[in-house]
Amino acid sequence: MVNVVQKGARPPTGPATIGGGPRAAAARDKLADAVLTHLLDGGSPGESLRALAAGVGVSHSLLLYHFGSTAGLLAEVHAACERRERKHLAALRITGRQPVSVMRAMWQHLAQPRMWPIYRLGFALRLRDDVPTPGQDREREAWVSALEPLVAAFDLDPVRARDESLLWVATCRGLLWELVTGADPKRVHHAAERFFTHYQPPRPRSRPVGNSS
Repeated sequence: MVNVVQKGARPPTGPATIGGGPRAAAARDKLADAVLTHLLDGGSPGESLRALAAGVGVSHSLLLYHFGSTAGLLAEVHAACERRERKHLAALRITGRQPVSVMRAMWQHLAQPRMWPIYRLGFALRLRDDVPTPGQDREREAWVSALEPLVAAFDLDPVRARDESLLWVATCRGLLWELVTGADPKRVHHAAERFFTHYQPPRPRSRPVGNSS
């Protein structure tokens, strides 16, 4: 149950509500996370706003107040999916500097079966015509930023590092799509391994002559 406002209570007013700054954003994020958990536990994105509210133990008016519609709520749930996926990536700890070994470790971490339901839900929400996802560029940049610490180990200049991070994002998203939409997992893992084996990162940035550091 989401402990934002009890079911049946009057929605809050003032600066803590929608458009009211950090507290409002935190309340919306908490509600979206709760609905995400409900959907992962067996709920359906096709449920009405009232059913989704009942599923997380809050009032229909509270969800309507914060999100405006079912589509608005599901757009925030999609953003919550993205946050959980990036949080999972951030838990990865890699000490090596070889590109192939880093990419292999990253893929094995991202492709853990326990993450499949959240990937599947995220892809499904992204494909819905009635769910606006205007922040896709922002989400993409957030993924690139999340990958930059891994790519930074290859000593690339900042522009090249961001380009490589975007390549990794696109590759992993495509592989994860295949993994959770019915492809043979062995074939997907084999395809990932082939990409890692053939991957050639850009050369490290050149060092000034005489720089021994």
